[in-house]
Amino acid sequence: MDPDAPQDWTAVFDEVFGEAESAVSARVWAAVLGDEYPAELAPYSYTTRSELAMLAAEARVGPGSPLVDIGSGRGGPGLWVAARTGADYVAVDIAEAGLAEVRRRADALAIGGRVRTELGSFESLPLGDGEAAAVMSIDALLFTPDKAAAARELARVLRPGGRLVLTTWDYHSQPVGRPPQVPDHRPLLDDAGFDVTRYEETPDWLLRQREISRLLLEASDELAAEDGSDPAEVRSAIEEMDATFGTMSRRIFVVAQRRAT
Repeated sequence: MDPDAPQDWTAVFDEVFGEAESAVSARVWAAVLGDEYPAELAPYSYTTRSELAMLAAEARVGPGSPLVDIGSGRGGPGLWVAARTGADYVAVDIAEAGLAEVRRRADALAIGGRVRTELGSFESLPLGDGEAAAVMSIDALLFTPDKAAAARELARVLRPGGRLVLTTWDYHSQPVGRPPQVPDHRPLLDDAGFDVTRYEETPDWLLRQREISRLLLEASDELAAEDGSDPAEVRSAIEEMDATFGTMSRRIFVVAQRRAT
């Protein structure tokens, strides 16, 4: 295998979301985030209860409004926002395994009739022009290689006045094993036709991420035993993830509105 070859993120996340949720990982996240950890949603991210409540409020959607969740994963947080607001939910992800779980969870919540799933990426969204009233994304934008193209595509699918609410990271240097990153997303959003109304560093982000990594490393043998993985490979993956934190300048909560013209 060529170590310089781009990572196949579709294969990575199909494998991740095709496995059972990790009880060990959930224990670690709960230990670090405490009451802020939305355990019942099984998020594959660093999101918190407070953050999700802000996201739901900032999206400004209601019953019948199309809410698109890009990089939805298994859909726990996005389905929660849709249930809370009454919006029609469109989950978009590169991994079919995650979308299958979205459909299962939507049926369990008895909201399957207003949930749609689509394979797609930030740079190629399976949506019509102006179809979305709001777009949300939690800790997923880092995986797209062309952030400027992604911003233009986000603007394309949002109606004028539509809201974009997301969390992601700004970087001061390029992390190994990840797609190209940017130091500040605001110029890209402005060029794509957005007015950025909030751009805030999330609380204690680096402290939380470092502590989660430390506890995951301590539990690496347990994590490996959950799915029969090689403990050395599990430790290596955690260490690689932890190394990316040193290239991040901030984790951000972003709200932007699509300009009318």
